[in-house]
Amino acid sequence: MKPYISVVVKPTLFCNISCRHCYHTPEERVPGEMDYATLENLIRKVSEEYESAWFIWHGGEPLTVPLSFYKKAIELEEKYFGKQSFRYGNTIQTNGLNINRRLMSYCRTKAINVGVSYEGPYNNVLREGDVEKTLGYLSDKEDKYSVSCTISSETASKQLELYRYFRDRGTNVSFSPVIPAGCASCNGTVPDADEYIKGSIEAFDEWLHDSESEVPLIPHYLYILNYLGEPTPSDCAHTSCLTKWISVNPDGTIYPCAKACPQEYCMGNINEVGSISEAFQSEGFRRILLSSIKRREKCASCEIYRFCNGGCSMDAYHEGCVEDNGGDSCRIFKEVFTHIADEIQGILDTKPDMNGYNPFVRDAIIGKLVNPKTIVQ
Repeated sequence: MKPYISVVVKPTLFCNISCRHCYHTPEERVPGEMDYATLENLIRKVSEEYESAWFIWHGGEPLTVPLSFYKKAIELEEKYFGKQSFRYGNTIQTNGLNINRRLMSYCRTKAINVGVSYEGPYNNVLREGDVEKTLGYLSDKEDKYSVSCTISSETASKQLELYRYFRDRGTNVSFSPVIPAGCASCNGTVPDADEYIKGSIEAFDEWLHDSESEVPLIPHYLYILNYLGEPTPSDCAHTSCLTKWISVNPDGTIYPCAKACPQEYCMGNINEVGSISEAFQSEGFRRILLSSIKRREKCASCEIYRFCNGGCSMDAYHEGCVEDNGGDSCRIFKEVFTHIADEIQGILDTKPDMNGYNPFVRDAIIGKLVNPKTIVQ
């Protein structure tokens, strides 16, 4: 069996709001849910081929689907992977509007992670609806959730402010830029790369020296671990993700990525392929794989290629062409990662008093100094 796969499941493409940066156009966001036969086919075929899997329930808005659907999904995971086998895990990524006490109770019972797409005081820039009361309720009840904060053209320079907002609430947060896909392809929400880089570095620099912080700042913390040689991948956009991820639409169609993957890369349908391996042998997957290899060949001479693996194929696609590098996503990663790497290498070289540094950084650096590994310069 293969060791591991991440599976993005879109049980519906319908959404209860209209986000300005959504990967899916309004025409795609229609009512309709994945049926139980498709759900079972997916979970069974993944279990037959992989030792472990992580299911990310996405959309559309996954919580417009009733809780009974997720209870059925967990029932099928327990059936095919083994109850309490630790071979599977789950995350629901939601806009937060349909979160309630019953759902969170079930998520606690079944160890389901909840990720909320939320931009704090700037939530109305990209999204509709007031989720602050829901999140305040969850915090009061000590329910655990993390936030995915999407940075737009209007908030690129406000990343430091956003970090402080979530830090003060003790909320784990991950920043990522709007990409020019779907609704965001022509509506001005994609941030300027230089503004994004400047704002990202400002947030990192404060977090680095924030000795009282109780939250990691993602992806910056993962970049640190990546630079230090830990096996933790930096983020999905900067790993060799092909063959390690699939995304499945409500009708069972399979794609290599959830980020507005075009029809030309379709890998078939989970109800029609005999196995996940068969999907990876499809013409659609062959197309994206060969184009990605060509891009990575161009990237191979870059000094940080070993850390970014040539970047995200779908980011490259939406910026112009899967085979091309050097777009905004490439520039953002290179400049932000290089700044972080220089800061961490400076700490390793000078061995300062670590008490003034962020506790996550402190633990990572001390671990490095106590049990050093080779960092190739």
